[in-house]
Amino acid sequence: MALPTDANVDFLVCDAARQTPDGKVDLAGYYPTLEVKIDPAARLPAPLNLTFVFILKDGDGRFRAKHRIIEPLGKEIHNFDLPELTKTAGTAHVMFLPVAQIPIVTGGHYPVILELDGQPYRRSVRIYQ
Repeated sequence: MALPTDANVDFLVCDAARQTPDGKVDLAGYYPTLEVKIDPAARLPAPLNLTFVFILKDGDGRFRAKHRIIEPLGKEIHNFDLPELTKTAGTAHVMFLPVAQIPIVTGGHYPVILELDGQPYRRSVRIYQ
């Protein structure tokens, strides 16, 4: 069993994503700069729906998985235990993590963390008005 290496874990943020039967990934509302702009007229706190996509390019084995989001001030606002996943060597494993009603209280960098057997894969998305 080998955990994925951090350098071989890609991260995408979008409104919605799905895998097609032929293995392709369809993305809707993709944020290529990892920045999400909230409507300037919106009053905070405001709920936000996003899908986080982690692509595990290496690694091999069965892993316990958890998904977490932390607000810029350090408070954890999402903590979800995912089903155990099996990653096969030599193939990519795509994880779609849709999160509804993320409570956005302030703008800033929101750490988004995927944990596999306790190993964190930390990424960040900037959310601002």
